[in-house]
Amino acid sequence: MIDSLDVLTAADSAALRDAVHGLRRHWTPRGPEPAAFFTLGAPSYLDLAPNPGSADYQRHADASRPLLQDSFGWLYTRLAELLGKHLAADVGFPEHLGLPGFHVWLSAAVFTKPIAPLHFDLQYQSISWPPDTDLTRHISFTLPIRLPAAGGGLNVWDVSHEQFRRALAKGWVESVADLKRFHPLQYVPYTVGRMVLHSGHTLHQVAPSSRVQPDDERLTLQGHGVWCDGRWLLYW
Repeated sequence: MIDSLDVLTAADSAALRDAVHGLRRHWTPRGPEPAAFFTLGAPSYLDLAPNPGSADYQRHADASRPLLQDSFGWLYTRLAELLGKHLAADVGFPEHLGLPGFHVWLSAAVFTKPIAPLHFDLQYQSISWPPDTDLTRHISFTLPIRLPAAGGGLNVWDVSHEQFRRALAKGWVESVADLKRFHPLQYVPYTVGRMVLHSGHTLHQVAPSSRVQPDDERLTLQGHGVWCDGRWLLYW
């Protein structure tokens, strides 16, 4: 199930975009040079999940947390308030994990074909959680701050991670890519300032834009949450 939630006005989004660019020296380049895809913050899916024994994520999370909190504290406060109302539960940010952070695709990195990996959000499996954490309850969210002129969105297939595991065990599929043969694609268009929220266990993919202009940019706030002791803990 895909939910959406208004978080930012157009003016908020424009100011937030300028603030993220004002911190460009803190962006981390991802992918081959010359880099056009960056992150601001500590994404566990990049810095931890590929190598769970690495200390890189913790170092990155600890280093980026004060910067993000000082620069975007108002955004995290608003996020906690709005998500708390929407989910009817308290929302917090664990101090040992990275705060929700930013994906930055400059024009050269904005793609026009469906080349992004199909995936489920399983990065929480690489994190140590308190004993009272319910890892069957999780969320993922994207807040678009700036989009290419042709738009952007999310490709979704109505199949869960548990269904994939059963199909894999029965030999019906060999990879998540095989699921596209059996489940129709749903395109979820993004709107600047409006958050898209889902479980993370529905098969999904960053959708391409139909075309790219020289000044295009795709900038989003990204995060996840797990249920722990009666509240949602948000991180990246």
